[in-house]
Amino acid sequence: MSQEGIVEKTNITSRFFFLIFGVLAVAAASASAQSTMGERDFQIWSETTINVPLIKKKDSKGKDYKDLTLLFIGSLRLGRNKLFPVDERVGIGFDKRINKYVSITPTYIYKFAEQSPGRKDIEHRVRFDTTLSFAYKELSIKDRNRVEYRIRHSRPDTVRYRNRITFKHPVKKNGKTIFSPFVADEVFYDFRDGRFFRNEFAAGIERKVTSNFTAEIFYLNRYNTGGLPKHINAIGINFKVEID
Repeated sequence: MSQEGIVEKTNITSRFFFLIFGVLAVAAASASAQSTMGERDFQIWSETTINVPLIKKKDSKGKDYKDLTLLFIGSLRLGRNKLFPVDERVGIGFDKRINKYVSITPTYIYKFAEQSPGRKDIEHRVRFDTTLSFAYKELSIKDRNRVEYRIRHSRPDTVRYRNRITFKHPVKKNGKTIFSPFVADEVFYDFRDGRFFRNEFAAGIERKVTSNFTAEIFYLNRYNTGGLPKHINAIGINFKVEID
């Protein structure tokens, strides 16, 4: 493909994503417009992950795959119905492929949050993910199981379990994937309190813009019984950068 073609393709993709992003923003903001402050919030989420392959191998068919990958993670969430930075995170970790169905991902995350005015929340999180991946024809299914130890300032430490299941299916034209719609649901269990306290549902689309850059845009609804805000409607755009 010529350079002009790549630029045109990227511009079309960017306009498409910003159009969907705008539609979701209006819808989510409308859902929160008449909400009670503190009980409900409209937020914008964004996360960027930079993947640096450390070890590459070949499978039984001679196809290259990433066996061990270094991860750099940064995220920002804006909320309080006025685009205030309510949650900022940076982290580092590794992704290790065990086989074609299983991968493990240990990570460390530093979090600074201020969901409510004057209530600062500082955490160090040590996370360990085990992700199971399956496919039925072109439908991909991922089941991520996360255990995270939360070291919290001015509050007792706690451990929680999170299970997120994601279904994704490509939309193709002339045999090539244009984008991939997905739906996901995640439940949270707190071992200290001994109960499930949160559920997050998300739906969106993923688009591989170039061989090394992937973007996804999504709508998320969070129902939280473990604190405020109790209901969050959010739109988000995430980026994944592969560095060979």
